[in-house]
Amino acid sequence: MKRRQFSFHFSLPQPEFAFDWRAWLPSRGNVLFTLVMIAVLLWAQSVGAVPFRAESAASTGTIAYQGRLADSSGNPLTSTLNMSFRLYNAATGGAPLWTEQWTGSNGVKVSDGLFNVMLGSLTPIPQSVITGNSNLFLGITVGTDDEMTPRVQLGSVPFAVQALTVPDGSITKAKLADGAVTSEKLAVNLPTLLGYKTCDGCGNVTESNLLGWNPIKGANNQDIIEVTVTTKGRPVTVHVTARYQRSPEAAAWCGISVTQQGSEIRFAHLDGEASALSDFGCSGVYIFTDLPAGTYTFRAMGWLNPAATVTWSWQRQIAVYEF
Repeated sequence: MKRRQFSFHFSLPQPEFAFDWRAWLPSRGNVLFTLVMIAVLLWAQSVGAVPFRAESAASTGTIAYQGRLADSSGNPLTSTLNMSFRLYNAATGGAPLWTEQWTGSNGVKVSDGLFNVMLGSLTPIPQSVITGNSNLFLGITVGTDDEMTPRVQLGSVPFAVQALTVPDGSITKAKLADGAVTSEKLAVNLPTLLGYKTCDGCGNVTESNLLGWNPIKGANNQDIIEVTVTTKGRPVTVHVTARYQRSPEAAAWCGISVTQQGSEIRFAHLDGEASALSDFGCSGVYIFTDLPAGTYTFRAMGWLNPAATVTWSWQRQIAVYEF
């Protein structure tokens, strides 16, 4: 097979070299190119082959690249050189989609012909460059010379990086429509509101001579803050909010009563806080983890001792969720 070589010379600050760059940088059919782009970024990191120039740069936004440089006689070089890298969406022509300059203190260190760069560590590669182009080509310039030809077509590395992110606009209303996303598809059970009862701005209700546990009332003495729901046997979370005044002063608590077919089967105590012994408020949550599938009534309760006249006031609410 006939070997193809591309040779030219250019000048750099001292020391000066005459290089056959294309003999060692990637080009189609060039048998002297010995190291190619690292296909998997995580592999490059694990073996320590890639030095990070910008420690703050996220590894998921960079592309590892490795190559070799030699002089016109094929001898590997050891030097620090200015290099430019550009990404295109075409093999020839067109404007660069992204450019990164490795110059000055960030010059590319070449040791025994080998150099490594982490593209995107100095100038981040926009996500749109990856998501908006099915083909990407890398253009390389050394020193003040023209860009190398042909450009290097990149493989799957940048698109594997993109797989680690969620691009803007990728989640749409259609994808989140009813039935489009289910708990089975997500492998999780999202909480579902089974039911609630709220008394918000419905006025105060006063009851006399109450003792022990009593249902918290809403709009009137017969309006109980409770809700009846049907569960599927998964964990159930119940939230209760209540406030009430007592006369004379009495100790107070809140709770959640669970009844089924008229019989109480569970009860949970909730803590609260008293601004004074005559004014008590509570807002708490209890998770029932072992209720079998069925229909239950969850009722907000208030406790008094000794007996007192009670005024149920402000917002009163109970809400039931199932996971």
